[in-house]
Amino acid sequence: MTNNKEEKNLKGIQRYYTRTRQGAHGNNYYLEPKQTCPVDVLNDKERFVILTFDKDDDYIVINNQRYYLNKYNSIKATDKIKQRVAIVDLKELKNSKPYKYDKKFDHEHTAKFANFDELEKLAKQQWLVNGSPYVKQVALYNEKEQRCRYYYEPSCDRRVAIA
Repeated sequence: MTNNKEEKNLKGIQRYYTRTRQGAHGNNYYLEPKQTCPVDVLNDKERFVILTFDKDDDYIVINNQRYYLNKYNSIKATDKIKQRVAIVDLKELKNSKPYKYDKKFDHEHTAKFANFDELEKLAKQQWLVNGSPYVKQVALYNEKEQRCRYYYEPSCDRRVAIA
């Protein structure tokens, strides 16, 4: 019963998407729809989109306004790389408070879009490739250098995911 109660208290994208951890260290995972996600939400072609953004931003720019990516409107992949990946719920993002954007804060991977229509079109393109978008993060450990690097396998064409 506790699990159902916790499910009902979730807000935003947390109701529909989850991070499914795999591997001994939990750094391999899927950002994917929950099994309990309603079919009408899964089949909304213009709702969820895979985006890349700059680690230093933590926001995307739409029509010269900053929209911060938070736990209600997005699920983000690792912060250990410069160009991060997130699945964004556009309905939740539209309800987020926008802030004025100044180009002097541009970074190498700052994600910019003309308007929400552009994002909805991108979401539809991604959905048509493989249904509701998901991302797999794979951690590759280099024994020799004792370092870990990450790569991502989005459910859509990589060119479609990159801002």
